[in-house]
Amino acid sequence: MDNIKSFWDMVLTQRTWSWAVVDIAYLIVFLLVRNFFFHSLLSRARALNSKWYQEIKKVYVKKCIPGWVLFLVSFMLVIFFWRSANLKQPSLYEASMVCIIVLTILLSITSHLIAFASSTVHVLKQLENNQMTF
Repeated sequence: MDNIKSFWDMVLTQRTWSWAVVDIAYLIVFLLVRNFFFHSLLSRARALNSKWYQEIKKVYVKKCIPGWVLFLVSFMLVIFFWRSANLKQPSLYEASMVCIIVLTILLSITSHLIAFASSTVHVLKQLENNQMTF
């Protein structure tokens, strides 16, 4: 327990290298939250015909780029915030940066969900127009 506490104290005081630890934790949390929202959608899409699922994935990969750009923006904001913020005496700057980071995370997840929904609609329209075989 003392090792964890001393490591955490070192991370809080030595910010020149500890941003990597914070961003690894951020990456893990973001992927867990994204998986929380996507798990039910992906499991239902996998239950469909595998050809349809593959087509949905192919269209989704093309449409999800804005979501990953927003994720990278929030990732860079976390790095900037970690290196520049004074966490011992929080001010309006720290509060606004946290709000901006949370907003970009939510916009990124929303963008991913919209991309998945629009790719599903795209594949359904192809099926409706008989451009894909059953």
